[in-house]
Amino acid sequence: MASKNVKAKKVNKNKLNLNKVLFYLKSLINNGIVKEIGIRHWISSIFIFLVSIFISVIPVLTTEATRNGSSSINNQYNDVLVESLYNYVNSDETLDFQIIDHKASLVLGNNENALYTYERGTSRIDYYFFDTNEGMPSLSEQANSLLENNPNIQSYFFISTSSFQVHLTNPSSGQVVGMVNGGYNHIDNITSFKNYIKEGVDETLTISEIKAAYNEKINEFFDLGYLDLRGQQVGMTVGICLGINAGITIIVVPILFLMTRGKNNPNRSIKFYQIMGVGFHATLSPAILALIIGYIMGGAFQYMSMLYVMCYGFRAMWLAMKYLRPPME
Repeated sequence: MASKNVKAKKVNKNKLNLNKVLFYLKSLINNGIVKEIGIRHWISSIFIFLVSIFISVIPVLTTEATRNGSSSINNQYNDVLVESLYNYVNSDETLDFQIIDHKASLVLGNNENALYTYERGTSRIDYYFFDTNEGMPSLSEQANSLLENNPNIQSYFFISTSSFQVHLTNPSSGQVVGMVNGGYNHIDNITSFKNYIKEGVDETLTISEIKAAYNEKINEFFDLGYLDLRGQQVGMTVGICLGINAGITIIVVPILFLMTRGKNNPNRSIKFYQIMGVGFHATLSPAILALIIGYIMGGAFQYMSMLYVMCYGFRAMWLAMKYLRPPME
């Protein structure tokens, strides 16, 4: 009978777990470990693939989800909007509009009307209202028709029954340098747009200070109007990035598999699902690099749509040339 004083040897689970963690961490840079894990634990590599693809789009997700409508027009060319807004809301001769129950209409009448035109030197901006109630053409259709028949229009602030568009144009090049679109679902009733802009602004301030206050108010209007469109923009951009990143990864897997099929390749016994595990597990470090570089570059969609692809392409090429090709003779 065993002595009661003999104690069973305890296994240090923490040490084993630490070794396992370190082993997996080494796979971020060690292609040999990536190959080993992918072949032996190919099912877990599917989870790594899904996590990596999500990580790769975090910068563009956070950038688009926190973007304000006014951020795209606050640049060196928005002075024409600031100046025109001050003159428009303080003019008794210009038409006013209101937003009631999330629909805009002119305070007087409801037909297409030129509200205001502001010109200063070579710069110009036009304010227009469009009736887009049921049975009427959309804002885009009416706006395109107006722009085709009025080539002198540069920058503009178009207001319709259900939405608005603002385009700021560089008068020298004719290129659009700022734009924001939106609707009224998140805007409370406004009985007078002019009064809305002037509300709470101390008229004893200097003209420059009043213009700055008006600019803050119109930015608030643009931010609220952009909220619904921002949700759509997030879904579209993130969906595109997810599709590109996942698609490229899946396309690379059969390429890696074909590279192992050579007659003299010692890896030709590796099955397709195992190569899939290798290719999927190799996604983690490119995703982390895309995450870091994406935040450094601001998470811009034009960069993020290709950043992961480039990082993963280099990792897959490095993996294939060192561990999946036949030995050099």
